[in-house]
Amino acid sequence: MLQKSLQKVRHWFDSLKNRAVGVVVLVVVLITFTATLVGIAVGQQELESQARSQLETHAGLIADNIDAKLAERFDAITQAARSLTMNEESLIGRAQLVLERQAALDALFHRIYLIDSSGIVRAAVPGADNTEAVGVDVTDRNYFQLTSQQLTTLISQPFVSRDENIPVVAVTSPIFDHKRQMIGMLLGTINLDERSFLGQLKSLKIGETGYVSVGTRSGMGLVHARQREALKPLNMVDSVYQQATKGAEGVSLVREEEGVKSLVAYRQLNEAPWFVTVALPTSEAFAPIRALSRVMFWVAFGVLALFIPLSLRLFTRLLNPLPQLAEQIRERHAGRREKPVDVGGGQEIQELVDTFNLVRQEREAARFELEQQEAYFRSLSERSPVGIIQTDVLGRIVFANPAFEAILGVAFEHLSNRPILMAVHQGDHRQVLADWQEVLRTGEMRQGEYRLYDRRTNRTIWVSMATSPIQTQDRSLGTISVIRDITRELEIEAELRVARDRAESILGALHEGVIMTDSNGRISFANPPAHVFLGVDDAIVGQGLFELIRVEVGGAPWDFAKFSQQRQLTDLDAIMTNIRHVSFEVELSMLHTEGEYSAGQFVFVLRDDSERRRQEERLSWEASHDALTRLHNRRAFTATLSNLVDQNAGDDNVSVVMMIDLDHFKPVNDQGGHLLGDELLRHLADLLRSRVRQSDMVARLGGDEFGVILPGCGLERAAAIAESLRSGIEALVLEQDGRHFSVTASIGMTGILASDASVKAVLARADEGAYAAKSRGRNQVVVQAPETAGS
Repeated sequence: MLQKSLQKVRHWFDSLKNRAVGVVVLVVVLITFTATLVGIAVGQQELESQARSQLETHAGLIADNIDAKLAERFDAITQAARSLTMNEESLIGRAQLVLERQAALDALFHRIYLIDSSGIVRAAVPGADNTEAVGVDVTDRNYFQLTSQQLTTLISQPFVSRDENIPVVAVTSPIFDHKRQMIGMLLGTINLDERSFLGQLKSLKIGETGYVSVGTRSGMGLVHARQREALKPLNMVDSVYQQATKGAEGVSLVREEEGVKSLVAYRQLNEAPWFVTVALPTSEAFAPIRALSRVMFWVAFGVLALFIPLSLRLFTRLLNPLPQLAEQIRERHAGRREKPVDVGGGQEIQELVDTFNLVRQEREAARFELEQQEAYFRSLSERSPVGIIQTDVLGRIVFANPAFEAILGVAFEHLSNRPILMAVHQGDHRQVLADWQEVLRTGEMRQGEYRLYDRRTNRTIWVSMATSPIQTQDRSLGTISVIRDITRELEIEAELRVARDRAESILGALHEGVIMTDSNGRISFANPPAHVFLGVDDAIVGQGLFELIRVEVGGAPWDFAKFSQQRQLTDLDAIMTNIRHVSFEVELSMLHTEGEYSAGQFVFVLRDDSERRRQEERLSWEASHDALTRLHNRRAFTATLSNLVDQNAGDDNVSVVMMIDLDHFKPVNDQGGHLLGDELLRHLADLLRSRVRQSDMVARLGGDEFGVILPGCGLERAAAIAESLRSGIEALVLEQDGRHFSVTASIGMTGILASDASVKAVLARADEGAYAAKSRGRNQVVVQAPETAGS
């Protein structure tokens, strides 16, 4: 039974009409299901994009709100601390009263504390509940240490308060006296429970099941809707937390600890090293598209149930004219029908009919066209100015145009059906035969220069001959060759070689290296001095010039492509390194000559320029260095500093300038003599050079004054370098006639700021630091900051 069913199916598919119906139905099914799946995928992608955008917006709004509230508390406690400028005794004596007057802080902080400069809590508000906090030592707290070091308002890392044992964050601001010395600090705490704006984030809902959390970049959780306690370490296996703690922002699809997939948006805060995350489970985010998917699948099934029977009936009617069409084609092919094929049916069948009729017409037209093309080829060949000959597969000449007859001086009737070798010089028989056989074997064109021989006049004729195969898809029909008489061209080339040999003998007598190359950089001539520059003794003609040398101009490499873009170069200063790694300082000239029918050639002239450059380098060094210490002089120092001021971007690693003024140098000159003073200056110069970085500049500005520029060093590292210089100068002692001579240094240093408009402003600040160092007792380093300059 099964076998009979299979036979019926095979018999049904033997019909082209039934196959077409089956294919179309299959395509429609695939298109329907594909369109449904693509629609669902696109809808889900769009919904996910909207959900990502909304979560990112929520995260941004929450982060901006937290930033605003932190900034409000930051500014409030900063202003309060500035209003408490007084001496330390007054602040400690009136601590509780001073703190209770800060009414503006009560609404912003849970608790407010006043801490003295030694880290002891002196007062707390509200006072009634915080008597146990007074007298507590907080020097071990990170917020006290950072505020004391940085002397600015800070937002602390989260911690557990000692008086209430609850998780909080603190905002601290230093209190200064009239001399800008820190005498204490204000501290305001923000609870991480529901009583603060941070704790209230636990109850904030995103949709039905979404939630908000806040964490620190150090890996600590501040607020989390699914955790009752704060200050728990974050799950650093979570990719979102890994990215957020590194300062990244964005939206990610993650699987949470409970196995629930969620979209999570994370946004960094500006006021504190924290980040906000907003999470929404995908079950809620993608709920609408899942409902839509079920509806779309049911609709697709309904459409297919209606389409299949309708398509079967329609194709049966449309394909009925095909048997009639087949019968007319057979009659047309057998010659029993003169008229074009003509049957009824749809547009596709009519196109098939038209195509068959068109092919028949084109076939007749093609035959006629081939006959015309053959006649045209014969006519064109006879009028061609170059010789053309055609041979069969045996190498016999079957056609030769008049131009070839003129070249050889033999009429075609004497060449027809004769081997092509009969017109070739005896000495080239073997080469012509080998090339001709290679063309037939490979089916590729071959070109060469050969000699023909006219036996009647005993004349040898040089020709350039290009031979191509004549082939169909299944066999070779022979060859066709295009021949041009080059006898006169070779005679001219011989004359040119004589002239070139004469020129080469003249160039060989020059002291400069002369190199000629073709348009591809291949050497065509090099005189003996050029061989010295190239470091090659053997023949170098044909080698690539820039494969033997490397040329640098102004520190940048120049290859042949760079030179070929220039028309002419004169007296170009360059460094040339040859294949033996020997470098020459050369003065290079180049001329690009072009022929009327060629790309031309390049002429390079090399002249050793080492002595002139050594003289220029010596003069340049003397203009920028101090002769006694061999350090840079004031002119070079000022130029370098000017460039740094112009380029300064104000980043964290600022450039630093030091002014070094020697203490007690005059007694060394007066008592030990100027020779001893000069010796001391030279030792000091060596010491300064040895204790700075290679990128730094040390200069003698005049007399016993020195300057140091430290690009991109940063004030902290520069201070360490300055202290090393100071201690080194202090330890340097020279002995003369049993007496010991030494000096110390007063060093002023300052950073180059983005606001610095001139070199004068920077030097004035550094000079003021050196002056301050002298006024404070000499032999010390003073960092002169802009806000303290001139005070």
